[in-house]
Amino acid sequence: MKQLLVILFLSFLMMPTLSAQYGINASYQTFSASDWEGLIQSSELPDAAPIESGFAVGIDRWFRLKEARVEFFPELNYARYSVDWSDNTTTLRHQQISLFANTHFYIFDLAGDCDCPTFSKDGNFVKKGFYVEVSPGLSYATSSIKGISGDPSNSSLILSLGLGVGVDIGLSDLLTITPMLRFRRHFGAEWEDLTESLNLISSPIISEGEKSGLETFSFGLRFGLRLGE
Repeated sequence: MKQLLVILFLSFLMMPTLSAQYGINASYQTFSASDWEGLIQSSELPDAAPIESGFAVGIDRWFRLKEARVEFFPELNYARYSVDWSDNTTTLRHQQISLFANTHFYIFDLAGDCDCPTFSKDGNFVKKGFYVEVSPGLSYATSSIKGISGDPSNSSLILSLGLGVGVDIGLSDLLTITPMLRFRRHFGAEWEDLTESLNLISSPIISEGEKSGLETFSFGLRFGLRLGE
C-alpha cells in the first residue's frame, strides 16, 4: 500500500504543464495518542514511556483556481516519531507515509489576482501571503516496539484532517519560503496486541485502548520553487 501511495503521487508530480511550482517542507512535531499513552503508563515494563515528538518531511506540487485565491498543494509526506526508553535497549516508534490534500484559502485576498504565486505580487506580504489551510489526508502507519520479546509491530491505513496557517514570503520571483503551523487529527488508529506486548492483563477497558486517535502539532518551513511561466 505504501508503494502505491508513492507511485500515485510521483505520477502526479510528473504530469506536464506550462508552469509549475514544487515545494519541499520539513517540520518538528509533537505527538499524542492518549489511549496508547494510558496503556504504556500502566505497563510494568521497566522505563516504559510514550512518544512525545518527532519530525516530518514532505514534497508537494502547486496549482490554483483561476478566479479566486484558493490554491492546492497535494503532498507526499513522511513522518517519524520515536522514544528511547531509559533502559537504552528499547525503542517505541511510529511512522507514517501520507497523502495530504492541502488547500490554502488566502482569506485577506480571496478576490485578488492569482495569475502568479503570491511571492511575485506587489503589496503587503501578510495580506497577499497569509492563508488558512484545510487538509484531509490518508496515511499508511506502522508502529513498533524494538527491544522487547518478539519486537511487536502493527500497520494500518488511517484517515486524518489537518488545519493550519502560514505566510508566503517571497525571496524572488522563483523562490518562496513559508513558515507554517499545523494541527492534525488522525482517526481510529489501531495497534493490535499492544496490551499483550506491554504485559498488561487484557480487559474490555484496557483492550479498547488499542484504538486511539492521534494528534500532532507542528511548526515547519516550506521552500517553493516556480518553474516556467
